[in-house]
Amino acid sequence: MVLLLTILLTNKENGINRFTPLQKFKSANSQYTTSDTSVVPFQKKSLGVRSAIYPKPALVIGSYDKEGKPNIMTAAWIGICNSDPLSISVSMRPATYSYGNVTESKAFTVNIPSSELIKYVDYAGRLSGKDVDKFKETGLTPVKSEFVNAPYIKEFPIVIECELTEYHDLGSHRQFIGKVIDVKADKAILDASDRVDVNLLEPLIYADGNYYETGRWIAKTGESLNKIDGKPFVPDYSRRYANEVLEVIHNRKSVRHFTDQPVSKEQIEVLLRAGMAAPTAANRQPWVFYVVTKRETLDALGEQLPYAKMLSQVKTAIVVCGDMEKAGNLIDKGYWVQDCAAATENILLAAESMGLGAVWTASYPYDDRTRVVSQELNLPEEHIPLNVIPVGYPTGEDVPKNKWKKENIIWQ
Repeated sequence: MVLLLTILLTNKENGINRFTPLQKFKSANSQYTTSDTSVVPFQKKSLGVRSAIYPKPALVIGSYDKEGKPNIMTAAWIGICNSDPLSISVSMRPATYSYGNVTESKAFTVNIPSSELIKYVDYAGRLSGKDVDKFKETGLTPVKSEFVNAPYIKEFPIVIECELTEYHDLGSHRQFIGKVIDVKADKAILDASDRVDVNLLEPLIYADGNYYETGRWIAKTGESLNKIDGKPFVPDYSRRYANEVLEVIHNRKSVRHFTDQPVSKEQIEVLLRAGMAAPTAANRQPWVFYVVTKRETLDALGEQLPYAKMLSQVKTAIVVCGDMEKAGNLIDKGYWVQDCAAATENILLAAESMGLGAVWTASYPYDDRTRVVSQELNLPEEHIPLNVIPVGYPTGEDVPKNKWKKENIIWQ
């Protein structure tokens, strides 16, 4: 940790936002060498007995006391412990109010928060139900569960109703085992197949006294198996960034290969909000965005636009247009291209940050392509299409390119 903080502070003082490589490794007869550092790969240091599983979930347990008063507590020592019947284990100290509640009522709920609910999660974990009415103090709404004798939190996006089946006294904690009776989730975080979209959920995680949001999507299960080659593993710190924005920028790529998984309306709205956050000359915002979901329109555009064949793979595309009525007078009217280009880049970066794939396929300034898009979408004359952006889930075939070239820089 001291080494990490030293590097971060040094980089900050030198105006560097990116992690510099901690080591440069060479493989020679399975021996690794380092340059200018005493840190050796895989050299472990004993830390003693610690709860070093990172990260832990940050979840909230709901229960009733003997008088039927609803209570909540935050738990990190919790997880799925069995698949048939599907069961969840949560460990509590006898000193907690919820310990007695769950023991008595034989039921509890697991309430999964989004990151914007952090203040309630922290509050529920730092005060005891013996001393305060947490629902009253937080303004959260208790709802009686449909199937078990426990309350859940209305404002939390996912709630799991559990029936206590057994418990084990382990020492400092009692481990409660609850059989999952029902799971409820807000419709706003579900995709077309009623699966939870983790990007929309934004669940909280916990580690060493701090809360974090979940990271970016990196792979589907099983798809990395073909990368196992039996060769010695060498850590690569060169593509790790202290700044998440820089990581998204450097990992953005033009995605031309998509799965058949649909993108939700809520995800598209997130992309469009990012687009509209772009800089714009004189704040004219001379843009308008068409969201295309009709299969026949996507196919027609893919057939006629020479570099947009991948439209046949996706279920959604965004068409970025310049609105000439907003563009201004003849002197600065041309700024619509820069403004819409900036909005497009924001959309592409937002897609990368959400684990989605997207690619800029040009319409303007090609008259034939502009004509195709205008005709297929029946655009009004004042709306000029700059590009068409297919949006979907990437297969993983497309990778970012290293475009760094020192010869493109001229210092004066």
